[in-house]
Amino acid sequence: MMTIKEFASFCGCSTQTLRYYDKIDLLKPVKVDQWSGYRYYTKSQAIDFVKIKNLQTADFTIDEIKALLILPDQQVYEAFDRKIAEQAQKLERIKEIQQSYLTEVNRMKNLIYSFCDHLLDKVKDPAVLQEFGMNAEDTDAIVAAVRKLLISRTIESGDQPRPVQMVVDEKLFEGAQALENMTFLIKEEELDNTIYLNAEHIRKEISDLTENLETLWEVHGWSYTHEFFDQIPALEDGVQYVIMIHHHEKDVCGTLSYPLFLIGLMLQKGYRAAEDMHCYIETSNDGQNHFALLCRK
Repeated sequence: MMTIKEFASFCGCSTQTLRYYDKIDLLKPVKVDQWSGYRYYTKSQAIDFVKIKNLQTADFTIDEIKALLILPDQQVYEAFDRKIAEQAQKLERIKEIQQSYLTEVNRMKNLIYSFCDHLLDKVKDPAVLQEFGMNAEDTDAIVAAVRKLLISRTIESGDQPRPVQMVVDEKLFEGAQALENMTFLIKEEELDNTIYLNAEHIRKEISDLTENLETLWEVHGWSYTHEFFDQIPALEDGVQYVIMIHHHEKDVCGTLSYPLFLIGLMLQKGYRAAEDMHCYIETSNDGQNHFALLCRK
C-alpha cells in the first residue's frame, strides 16, 4: 500500500484532489488508520483514477462517473458514444442560439435606427421650429448632433447592453420582435408619445426627480423658447442637469421633439453636459410657460 502522498505522486495529482474524491465517495482509500487518520491506497486504484480523470474531461457528471466505474469497459466505451452524440446536439443548439442572437441584435439595432430617424423627422415640426425661432434648413447640424447622441446612448455605448423596451398604456413590451409587432398597431402621430428606450431607467429618473435637486436658473411667462434660450447659464462638464418645463401648449410639450431640439441646441453650443441631461415637460396648469434648470446637489 501507498500513503496518500505517494499515491498522489504515482498518479500525478495533488493530495487535495484525492481528499476531495474521498469526500464525495468517488475514489476512497482502501484503508484509513484509526489512530493517525492516514489514508492508504493500492497501485491498482490508479486505474480507477485514470478512468475518473478521463470521464471528467469528457464532461461526465460525478454521479455518472460513479455509475460507470462499476461497469465493464465495453459499456463505458458505449457511454462515451452517447456523450459524443449528446455534445453534438448541444453544439448544434449553441449554433442556433448564436445565429438567433445575431438576428435579434441586428433587428434591435435597425429598430433603434428607425426610431431615432422617426424622432428626428419630428424635430422639424413647424410648431417646434417656431418655438425656437428657426427654419427647417437651419436644423441639419442640430439633427446630426442629436442623432449621434441617440445612437451612442443606445447602441454604441460601452455599458452592458440593455434590452430595447416600449411602454404603451403602462404596459411594458421588451425585445425587438415585440416592439416591431406593436409599432404596426400604433398610429404614426402617437408613436413619439408612446415609445421609450430603456423604460425602467426613465421611470427611475422620474421617481428620483424631486430628490437632491436645486434650481440654478428659471424663467416664467415666456411665449417662445427662443426669447430666453441665450440667457440659459453655461453648463459645466461633469454636472448632471435636469430641465423642467411646464408649457401651456399641449401640442408642443406633448412630443419628444421639443426636448430633443433643446438638447441639440445645447450640444451645438458646446455644452457636453447636455449629453447626460434629462428634460421633463408637462402641460402648465396656469396657462403660462415655465422653464427651470436644476442640478444634482
